[in-house]
Amino acid sequence: FYAGFDLETIYPFANKLFLGSSTGMFMYDVSDPVSPVQLGTFSHGRACDPVVTNGNYAYVTLRGGSSCGGASNELNIVDVKDLMHPVLVKTYPLTGPTGLSKDGNLLFVCDDKSGVRVYNASNPDALKQIAAIDSKEAYDVIAGDKNALVVGKNGLYQCDYSNLDKIRLLSFYSLKR
Repeated sequence: FYAGFDLETIYPFANKLFLGSSTGMFMYDVSDPVSPVQLGTFSHGRACDPVVTNGNYAYVTLRGGSSCGGASNELNIVDVKDLMHPVLVKTYPLTGPTGLSKDGNLLFVCDDKSGVRVYNASNPDALKQIAAIDSKEAYDVIAGDKNALVVGKNGLYQCDYSNLDKIRLLSFYSLKR
């Protein structure tokens, strides 16, 4: 099925698909995978748009100044409890966000040359950065079970974040030849 222009992210969650595109987030019910049903959309200005959700909120990073267009560099938190009527809760400024991941109340956001910012996301109205994963120009992260895989410009990092005061590098695979 046609799901929009310039899709960047496909995030499955509880028989739903959250699709991030350069113009917005599209939400589909895929209970019947043969016949997906569009539930709602959240539109924004042109930007690259990765998305993750925990079912109550969707976390959408917008990155401008790239091939996606636009100039915004921010994190939007969208209330998606009613998928037919998503509501913007809050916007947080960033410098150049790319990939993101969620593990419980922790939100991981790759942000330009800053590496990966780790936020306490228990209150979407008051995100607090509580740690960072040092990685060179990170652009994607997969976090879960106290471990994070971070893809950076120079390689793949595997980190243990069981102690957020001292995130530990477990391994590094260089992409340089």
